[in-house]
Parts: sequence; C-alpha cells; structure tokens
Amino acid sequence: MTRRPARPPVSALALLQQEVNELFHRLSILDRSGRPPGTEWSPAVDVFESRDHLVVVIEAPGLPPEALRVVLRGRELVLSGERRARRTGAGSTFLCLERPHGRFERTIPLDVPVDVARARATLAGGILTVSLPLVRERRGRETAVPIEREPPE
Repeated sequence: MTRRPARPPVSALALLQQEVNELFHRLSILDRSGRPPGTEWSPAVDVFESRDHLVVVIEAPGLPPEALRVVLRGRELVLSGERRARRTGAGSTFLCLERPHGRFERTIPLDVPVDVARARATLAGGILTVSLPLVRERRGRETAVPIEREPPE
C-alpha cells in the first residue's frame, strides 16, 4: 500500500474565488436568457392582480398603437413592439442620444386562468395597460360525466 502525501487544506481565499466564479457564471446565464435574440431594448413592466383582473402595465412612451403588439399565446402574454431610430434633419447631428430604439419583446407567464375573449389593451400617455379578466376557479366543483353504454356486438 502506498500512501499519498496529504493535500494542503483549501484556503478560505480559494473558496471565496470559487464562489465568486460560480456567481458570475450564474449571472451570465441570466443575462443571456433575459433578452430574446433580436431585441435591442426592454421597457419596464408591472404586473398586478386585482379582485377580478390581471393587469399588465408597460412603459411605451412615444409609440403609437400600430407599433405595439399584444398576443396571448398558450399561458403567456407576449408584448412586443418597435421604436424607430430618430433621424436628424439635414445639417444636424445628435449631441446626446439616450432614448432606446429598436425592437423589444416581453413575455409574461400567466399563472392564473384568464378570459382571453374579454381581454382589453389601452394606450394612453405612453402607458400600455392590458387588462385580463380572471376566470373563476373551478376547483372543488363537482361535474358529472355521463357514462355511455357501448352497443352490443
């Protein structure tokens, strides 16, 4: 039997370095998954549930209704749009350009059942508000399923 020399204990500094590396790795994954490909900016979104509605509010200043799209896809609400880049007039150049432009897409998972047929979206003052009526829960209700008799062979 051969004995291996004992390994020196891992220093606290080495453990800290390993944890920091793992943290940066996890953050880089979040950063990549947070923005779908082809998007250039991401407007702020608030989601709240009232007594009988799920409400989604998105900041869309300067965008007309034609530049926005609201789609219910399965159990997700997909908000997308595009802000065109501003152009300067002849002989003018931008000294500062901070307002984002380009396409965006935000996907909001819907964890509660909503009535898609009665959904409404309104745009006022640069704020897009999507109101989704909640479907009353059917849990606990008893629904009888009729039993059919097979025809004799």
